[in-house]
Amino acid sequence: MESKQLLIIPILLVFLGIISRNFIFLILAAVSVILVRPDFLKIDILAQKFKDFILFNRKIIENEYRIIDGILESKDEYKAFVIVDDIPFDYRDLSNEGLRAKVISFHKVLDVVDNVDIIFRKKSIDKNKFLESLFRRAQNLRVITEADPSNEKVKNELLMIQEMIKKISEGEPPFQYIIYFVVTSPSREKALASATLLRKGLESIGIKARLARTSEVEDFITSGYIRRKEKVGFPTQIPYFTVFSIPKSPTYQIISDGIYLGKEIGTARSVFWNLEKTMNPHVLVIGPSGAGKTEFLISTGVKINTWYHIPVVFFDVKNDIKLRLRRKGIKPVILNPLIYSINLLKISENINQGIYVSLLENVISNSFRMDKYSSSILYKVITEAFSRFQEPTWNSVIEQINQLDVTEEVKIYLSKIVNKIKSVDIESSDESLVDKIEEGVYVIDLSLIKSEELKRFVIYSILVKIINKYNIADDKFKISLVIDEAWTILRSESEDYSLVADIIKRGRGYGIILMMATQNLYDLGELSDIFLENSGLLVFMNNGDKKFWSEVKRFANLSDEEIYRELSFLGRGEGVIRFIGDPRPLVVKLDTFAS
Repeated sequence: MESKQLLIIPILLVFLGIISRNFIFLILAAVSVILVRPDFLKIDILAQKFKDFILFNRKIIENEYRIIDGILESKDEYKAFVIVDDIPFDYRDLSNEGLRAKVISFHKVLDVVDNVDIIFRKKSIDKNKFLESLFRRAQNLRVITEADPSNEKVKNELLMIQEMIKKISEGEPPFQYIIYFVVTSPSREKALASATLLRKGLESIGIKARLARTSEVEDFITSGYIRRKEKVGFPTQIPYFTVFSIPKSPTYQIISDGIYLGKEIGTARSVFWNLEKTMNPHVLVIGPSGAGKTEFLISTGVKINTWYHIPVVFFDVKNDIKLRLRRKGIKPVILNPLIYSINLLKISENINQGIYVSLLENVISNSFRMDKYSSSILYKVITEAFSRFQEPTWNSVIEQINQLDVTEEVKIYLSKIVNKIKSVDIESSDESLVDKIEEGVYVIDLSLIKSEELKRFVIYSILVKIINKYNIADDKFKISLVIDEAWTILRSESEDYSLVADIIKRGRGYGIILMMATQNLYDLGELSDIFLENSGLLVFMNNGDKKFWSEVKRFANLSDEEIYRELSFLGRGEGVIRFIGDPRPLVVKLDTFAS
């Protein structure tokens, strides 16, 4: 009988061993294969895998190992396997004192449990299977993104997966690091209790761990750890170099090119912001008076105008922006809404009338903080004015209000609001204020308007007209808007009536770069999380208030030690910057006109 035919014998023995769960058959199968075809075991890949399977089972028989619920049992000892799933921080996220405290806490956790081995394994991953899983995940994320374009978390994950696919396609082999904590005990109960205690201790310092699955323990055994008799001892500093050693910092492509922001304090590294690489081009600056917010906005706005050749429009609430620009040799075009009409009731031909009237309701409701009932009546009145008149005016809107079947109080209230609007939106047949904006630096002077309601109305109205003017579906930047003292409008935003929040959430959708500054987080109103989570660049400037920095920690990965030692003593023009999708902040000496 030929040797190939004789291979039927070990295959049969393996089958009998699996069915009967008698390992003697497996041992006989291994011996018969070696006797029949020793060369077959060396050459054929399938036979090699078959050999590994047999040797693994023989090893379990010889040593009487058994795996139950993450515990490897033998005659005289039990090994519990704890696997680390995630370490959501690294040494760069901690100050020297904070890192020292982490290391000490880590050792204390290990000291609570006896006989712990720490094993680090670099494990290869099947490239094709991994790519296939990445492609599937990317496809699912694209579907979610199309359904909800404002979901920044999904966008971030999609970008990360696309970058992984790119690196693997370029030839970089995928792999993973696996960290095992192996607890050895004389009994199963003690091993399980020690593993649970170790896992909770690790979680107390932020390391997410769990009990290993049976397949993971089997994979660990086949790696050869059990057969090794020698023990390799790590130095006591091992946690300092390993557990917290994977560096995290903002994406290099974002901070290495584009708009110059300043120099990182401590390293003097130049920091840029590449708007082409970021998913959201909007800027939000928060800090007290005198911190340098306005200077930073002016400097960055002028750079965007120069770099991208698009108009930049400053809303000047305090009559200081135009003066600062002139002192630096920049001559802006001044647009005063009391001279140039906004022409809010004029609709472009390519704009849907129903959508535009909804935007008008949004503008007026937010500007004058109207209740839903009054706002809905105003919507009806403006709709009827557009249906009755080819070119409606605010006077024709008042006519419709007078014809309403409502109480006299409601008529007076609505008429009062419209008359206020008439005082700033002067009816004119000339081109509107927004039509005058071309490439260059512009300042919309709001300093002569004393009413906060009317200031809000002008800003909101110009935003609407700009959205309609640049309503072209592409991915190009078309205009940059700079709003200092942004609390003027942000406090009025709500889920029912939001305009700025919609621009922020849509990212590049409108082609508008929106840059805003305000004094504290409370100025952002009830939609503060939307502004903070979706702004492409967040800048937090000098504030010695510990409460301020503790609130900032929600949106930037800061330690208490950093706040106490460094951030509480930032000077004018210095701040913490954070890019969207990356919690790792940078402390930067910002580049401003003043500096």
